[in-house]
Amino acid sequence: MSLPTYNFVSRFRISIHPNQSQYTEKQWSLLTNYSRHSDSGHQHPRVKTGSALAKAGLKKIVLKKVMSSLQRTPTLPPGTKPLDNQVAGHQNTEGKIGCLLHEDGTILKPVQCPPKGQREVEFYQELFSEQKSDDKVLLQLRDLVPKFHGLVHSPKESDARFMKLENLLLDMKHPCVLDIKMGRKTYDPQASQEKMALEIAKFPPAQNIGYQISGMQTYSPSTGKSQKFDKYFCKNLNEETIVFKGFGKFFSLDGVLQKEVIKAVIVRLKEILEWFNKQRTFHFFASSILIVFDGDVNSPLSSKSPSSSAGLKGSVADNCCNGDTDSIIENDFSDVISSDFVDLVTDGRSESVHPKVQVRMIDFAHVYHMPEEDENYVFGLKHLIDDLHRLLNS
Repeated sequence: MSLPTYNFVSRFRISIHPNQSQYTEKQWSLLTNYSRHSDSGHQHPRVKTGSALAKAGLKKIVLKKVMSSLQRTPTLPPGTKPLDNQVAGHQNTEGKIGCLLHEDGTILKPVQCPPKGQREVEFYQELFSEQKSDDKVLLQLRDLVPKFHGLVHSPKESDARFMKLENLLLDMKHPCVLDIKMGRKTYDPQASQEKMALEIAKFPPAQNIGYQISGMQTYSPSTGKSQKFDKYFCKNLNEETIVFKGFGKFFSLDGVLQKEVIKAVIVRLKEILEWFNKQRTFHFFASSILIVFDGDVNSPLSSKSPSSSAGLKGSVADNCCNGDTDSIIENDFSDVISSDFVDLVTDGRSESVHPKVQVRMIDFAHVYHMPEEDENYVFGLKHLIDDLHRLLNS
């Protein structure tokens, strides 16, 4: 069932700025493309149903995209550049800043507008707080998420803040990146009925399998080129094709399935599941699992571990708090990581089972304190593990 014709973008353009000269070429193209798409009555690629609530949500998406394209692109913090390997989430486009690569090797993730951004910041601060160092469940969770090294403020953008995070791609020559959004419900307890309907409509199979692929990047050793697959490719997958055309594509190098990588990922996912079976503190909505492995199978393994934070404290202080970058960092949690986490490091749990594979939970803008099992996340995690086993045994 296709959506009915929407002419609100055309009306928006004519009533606000009828003159094409007032737009950049890209902005004008965006407006006319949405207008043409609306006039044709075709179904928007992000929406799989024609419910009234989903249509209302679609209207908000279009207007939000148009308005964001008209905004001035904020100035990047000194010593940073856009992260080329980002495959999902808020990316570097007109009027927006996505994840950034800092010259010290860490990742700067923009803090979203409240309440989502502040909720994610508070989650990281609570997790890496010294006061939580005696909580074994939280200590184990630290190993399952990117290390947090405080907040960075850009001197030229007073309202721009960034979370300084571990770079899981560090020392990988040709990273293959997969973002999997977890849960049957990808909306939080505060979501409106309209938001719920829109989220369900984005990928209906998630109701049965409990997860969805948000984006991925693959690598071909024979051509030496990487390829990205966006959310539109991913949303065309279904319960069967997501395993063999989705995961099968991601875990293959020139058609050869990397079974050792899949085995390492499964081991790590089982560690995450083990943690969820014990914890009764958090519920994660619209959170993802990030899987990364190096597609350069012939590259020598680096002796420097991406998950090690022992040498990071100095680089954080040197590169973010001096005159070279003029950035300001607050709440450096490197001491907390290196001291409280040493026992987990020595027993091997902080290291990837496969030296070229990294698996972490990411995206915590919709995390809530709830004193019961997070059945929504666990449901998807179990299905994900089962589906990777299917791929491995195929």
